Amino acid sequence: MSLIQVEKKIKKYYGLLTLLCVVLGFAFPQISILAPYVPVLLAILVFSMVIEHHISDFTKIVKHPLSVLSLASSNLVLYPVIGILFGYFVLSPQKDIYTGMILLCFAPSPVVAALWTEMSEGDGTVSITTALFSMMLSIVVYPVVLFFMGITSPTLSFQIFQLLALTIFAPAVIALFLRVEEERYIPAKKVMTLISSFVGLFIIVVAIANMSSKVFSNEVLLIFQLGIFVTILLIAGVGYGYLLSRLLKVQKKDKIAFLYTSSMRDGIIPLSVAITYFSSESTLTSTILLIIMPFLVVTVYYILQKDK
Repeated sequence: MSLIQVEKKIKKYYGLLTLLCVVLGFAFPQISILAPYVPVLLAILVFSMVIEHHISDFTKIVKHPLSVLSLASSNLVLYPVIGILFGYFVLSPQKDIYTGMILLCFAPSPVVAALWTEMSEGDGTVSITTALFSMMLSIVVYPVVLFFMGITSPTLSFQIFQLLALTIFAPAVIALFLRVEEERYIPAKKVMTLISSFVGLFIIVVAIANMSSKVFSNEVLLIFQLGIFVTILLIAGVGYGYLLSRLLKVQKKDKIAFLYTSSMRDGIIPLSVAITYFSSESTLTSTILLIIMPFLVVTVYYILQKDK
């Protein structure tokens, strides 16, 4: 089976593969010993995804400033507002749970949103530009937000900044440098796509194992509530992307990009921060996102396919 065929199989059965990862995580909680290495896996993931792109992808915000900034506002305004309101009126969560919710609400758009946009025959330019822009922005946003919300001290905020700089900024810069200096990396795009896919799925296994090994039966109700919260968050993102595309009167290919970019969240970055600096409870929200989001994305994909 060729790399292209393997890649297509992964895309086609992404939801089922995610479910398999969930089962593996619950079946083998001992895999949780790898949880401290999630930041390393994040660095590998960022490198393998960014090396597929050019520096020009970072500068395309100049061509699409309104679209990119409007979509980025979903993880700077829309999601935080929903998270704060849901936490206050529904959960009244303890500090660690609230920290996990805040980490997720300020999470950037994932680079994989561009992949799903292109799979649905949309233009991935807006998606990749928004993802790269918001991902780099998160390096500063997380430490600042956590500090001003009273969650972290200045020292801890700086440590989080260092972690994100090493796991996001440094791998991205190295990948772009290699892409510019060594054109021989270009033919390896399919390989890098597969690496990023497998690393992303493996992180889900580790996250589930970490959750299953530390979450007790009396927290089932909490997990259910957080599942509702994550679902509301993602559906709100779909609605936001749809309304925004109508408001800006974008072309059909960009409408597809708006749907995926606004609805998908990067759960691995907040998971890395939570695992490294906070308690196991703070990882719950991001872990639940990693379970639920693939199924919502696949649903959006099939709806778009039927509308053709």
